Amino acid sequence: MTNQKFSKQFVNALLHFLYNFFIYFLFVVPFDLWKKAAVRLSNQREHGKLNITKINSPWPFLSFLKVFILDFLIDGIIFMNYVWGILISIALGVDGGFGGFIMTLLGVYYSPIVLSYLRDIIQLAILPFKKFLSWASKPAQYMDLEIKNK
Repeated sequence: MTNQKFSKQFVNALLHFLYNFFIYFLFVVPFDLWKKAAVRLSNQREHGKLNITKINSPWPFLSFLKVFILDFLIDGIIFMNYVWGILISIALGVDGGFGGFIMTLLGVYYSPIVLSYLRDIIQLAILPFKKFLSWASKPAQYMDLEIKNK
């Protein structure tokens, strides 16, 4: 590999890292996570996912709680944080000065990352329960074995 080719790859790698770490992760990801929460909330409304009468599960209330807490409440908090956050930031800016305004805005802007992480961790934590319930709800399997003694 020539030095010129390596230097071009080095610059490309450096630009790729700097962009994805400082621009994409710090500025784009929080807003994209907020937009995803808004889309999920909209889809929930369109499909009536919070309607307990549409839940066809042996455990309708537990299924409703799972949908309400993980699919609605956390996404709702993510979505509403930007609305409430702006109002709270303005109130703190008037009362506490510019520093309180900026710190609150930063906290609110990055809150979708923390809440999405929490949502994903909880989703992963309940996977074994979902697998168990899926397994437990299946009918028993019988095997017809013919054992011969020699």
